[in-house]
Amino acid sequence: MAVRVREALRLSNPARNAVVVPDGPLPMLPPSIWESSDVREAVAAESPGAVVAIARKAHGLRQDELGTLAGFSQSAISRLESGSNIAYDMRVLRTLQRLLGIPAHLLGLTDRTVPVPSGDLVVGMEGKALMALCASAVFSADNDDAVSQLLVLRRIVNDAHNWRATGALMPAVRSMYDVIDTLRRNARGEIRRRLLGTGAMYAEFYGWLFEEIGDLRNAGAWTSRALEQGQAADDRDVVAYCYVRMSQLAEADGDDDRVIGLARAAQRETGVSPVVRAMALRQEARGLARAGQNACMRRFDLAQALVQNVERPLTDEYSIGYCFTDLHVQMQRAASLVVLADHRRAIDVYTELMPRWGSICQWEQGVHTATLAYAHAANGDVDQAVDLGFAALELARVTGSQLIVNELARLGPWAATPAIAELTAQLR
Repeated sequence: MAVRVREALRLSNPARNAVVVPDGPLPMLPPSIWESSDVREAVAAESPGAVVAIARKAHGLRQDELGTLAGFSQSAISRLESGSNIAYDMRVLRTLQRLLGIPAHLLGLTDRTVPVPSGDLVVGMEGKALMALCASAVFSADNDDAVSQLLVLRRIVNDAHNWRATGALMPAVRSMYDVIDTLRRNARGEIRRRLLGTGAMYAEFYGWLFEEIGDLRNAGAWTSRALEQGQAADDRDVVAYCYVRMSQLAEADGDDDRVIGLARAAQRETGVSPVVRAMALRQEARGLARAGQNACMRRFDLAQALVQNVERPLTDEYSIGYCFTDLHVQMQRAASLVVLADHRRAIDVYTELMPRWGSICQWEQGVHTATLAYAHAANGDVDQAVDLGFAALELARVTGSQLIVNELARLGPWAATPAIAELTAQLR
């Protein structure tokens, strides 16, 4: 391809003869490039364009030469590296990632390892390794410290879920819950209460994993178990969040009154942290949108104001909503605009937020990408809907999330378009 592009450029514009690109694949860069402080700072700043610039320079390419190789203009490469919206276009990033040999996770794309920080080390972690950590935490520490370590592991599992398929985590999460439940049965007093609350957090997460694979019966059963244990532990955050989760499950039944009622029940809990209250407000807003009520936007405003003022605790332990930010509120606002059939405004909000999409987990990116695809289709831009639909489909394959598949199924009304027909056929 590079030969054809270069020859076409030479014939059509002799002034561009200074562009020199290799005829074959680019060589692999040494791992030290990806471990450098410059790359780490770019990733921490959520700047995929800066990572591309580092890789381009390491290959000794100018912007126009990289553009020629990739089939983009020099100005497009320049805009990407400077952080414009094109730097967050998954199709562009995939092309450059493959061409330059950049590890996918550095650009916020697919990565089949789980990033687990341990000092400066990042390792890939499987379910058995998580169970080994769980056993180590329980049997090599006193009771109080064991609970703390189990909460650290709960956070590790949660972070792992951001980048791994659901099926890889379910056996480990269930086994870890069983260990905690056994400890709880043999504990007394404050330790027993803390183990109840910790076990409830694992039970809720196990229910969420069932929901992701489309098993709503088990999702509801495990969420109810988490609620009961949270109430027994008198952990108000757990109780309120379980009401939020039950509200989310009610969406699948199309029971909008129950969606709103459960979200409001979460808000009635006393002593709930601001971030959990913000999550409950966001869910109430979602229910109001489903009921066709524009009052939902006020709830989104309240949720955003709450979460923007939250002070995050400096700890490695899991706490409900530790990674919940105003971006999650704003993304759901855009999705609710789609529910309200305000598709043009939804597209505008999503587009404005797009530079930050890389900071949310892959299954959520997939759901919102599918929602945005639907908004474009409903707004008359089926070609854009097709591109976004296939991007969401790829995320569904990576994560195994049925939630993405369910959202993509909404493109069914446009199945007369051959590309949409192909997409929906792949969903089946």
